[in-house]
Amino acid sequence: MIRVFLLTYRRPRLLRRALASLQAQTFTNWVCELHNDDPQDDFPARLLVELGDARITLHQHEANWGPVKCFNHVFAGGTEPYASLLEDDNWWDPQFLASALTTIESQPSASLVWANMRIWREETNGAWTDTGQTIWAPPNHDIPARNFRWPEGIQISDALHSNGAMIFRPRTFHPMTVPDDAPFAIIESLRERAAQGELFLLTKPLAHFSQTIATSRGHHRGHWRQWQILLCASYLEAVTLDANSLDRIWAQHRSLRPRDTNLLFLTAISLRRPQLLTPAQLTDYLFFLLNFVRHLRTNLTALRFRRDQADLWAWFNKYTQPGTVRTTPLVLNKREF
Repeated sequence: MIRVFLLTYRRPRLLRRALASLQAQTFTNWVCELHNDDPQDDFPARLLVELGDARITLHQHEANWGPVKCFNHVFAGGTEPYASLLEDDNWWDPQFLASALTTIESQPSASLVWANMRIWREETNGAWTDTGQTIWAPPNHDIPARNFRWPEGIQISDALHSNGAMIFRPRTFHPMTVPDDAPFAIIESLRERAAQGELFLLTKPLAHFSQTIATSRGHHRGHWRQWQILLCASYLEAVTLDANSLDRIWAQHRSLRPRDTNLLFLTAISLRRPQLLTPAQLTDYLFFLLNFVRHLRTNLTALRFRRDQADLWAWFNKYTQPGTVRTTPLVLNKREF
């Protein structure tokens, strides 16, 4: 039995699509909590009457919870051994739950299994365009799953799992509740910092990720940079890096388009750890200086992250687990670790 948490907020057309993908699952032994976070919206209630599926129950919020509080509820899980999250703007292939369940049941050490996702872009006319890309690219259908354990090299500035295509064991992937005012943009990374057990990636795309025009993740450049430095700095405070791992981290941030070696410069400055700059090349220094001057206000805001985000910095320092970095050899992921 799997408990599926479906979260919605003022997206009637997308909610219908998400629910259709849930009802189309080849694995049918599930129950669904549909959480409507708009107290004034009666569409979800009317839709459930129309669908007539007793497995789906409506949880109408009397006050708006906000996305982080909703996610905290999801990750508390239910009485079932497994739980999953379906956001209203995403949808699943029919075999997603069956494939993820088979994998997690075959891996006793796994606390969470997630699948690769195809990326779709919302257009202004309401249409959806298949970008032809996947979150983990290129997808490799011949490798059914790859395991990860904290701390992976990717986790210095990114998350591994995707909320929209996962099942997890609430008893093991049950991290400390993240602060309700935490930035939604880094919610996956927050959970991975405090979670336990291995994470398994299904490399085959089994779900669909929506790049929506409207998002809860925020667009303020200075704040986004602060959050990235929070991830990077707290990781480097807790995790032991050897010279080879540091070289690889620099090489991967250098290979991104656009490159993101500036994050490593800003983190080294904020932590006063010049040794982190050892792998930097002349082009990295030139790129950083040019960017720092061009985006002076954003970069100065970013360097104030410990003052502006004091509570979140304390949370990271408390719950980021120590360890020695792993650089899992992988040629099909977001960043070549």
